[in-house]
Amino acid sequence: MILRAIKLALLAGAGVAAWKAVNRQSPGSFFEQALRSGAGEVEAARSAQLRGASAEVRRFAQQLEHDHNELNERLAEAGGLEVPEPDARQQAMLRGLEAHQGLAYDRGWLRHMARSHARAISLYQRTVDQAGPGAQAASQALPKLREHARKVEELQLSAAQPAPSAEPQATI
Repeated sequence: MILRAIKLALLAGAGVAAWKAVNRQSPGSFFEQALRSGAGEVEAARSAQLRGASAEVRRFAQQLEHDHNELNERLAEAGGLEVPEPDARQQAMLRGLEAHQGLAYDRGWLRHMARSHARAISLYQRTVDQAGPGAQAASQALPKLREHARKVEELQLSAAQPAPSAEPQATI
């Protein structure tokens, strides 16, 4: 009888420990991943506002900074975390982008935005699908992230078009 009680106590203790482990926000929690990504988005948007060749890119970057700052604040509050600074990888990526100028910068920045928004949408959608911590915040943010991704695609298409020539065309 005593042995049986000890076994039950061990199982109950193991169950509580497992529950705590599942519900504890690990360093790779949705909130931490989303905030780390969002910090990089804000910094990249600031860079494009200063270095973007196209007025459309600069305007969009301003909107991105605003939207991602708002999202980061909501996520930080919901997750009980602080908004981090961009990490070393994000800073190195920005330095690489900033080595370019003009249209080359715009195209590189737009490629980066396309990739980063695709990753963010995947993270947020996975969180919603798993109904884990942050699912409600992720669900609310997905439409805006998808809107950003569509705008990036639109800007990529216009950046791929050759610039109209300022020289008059000779007619024969």
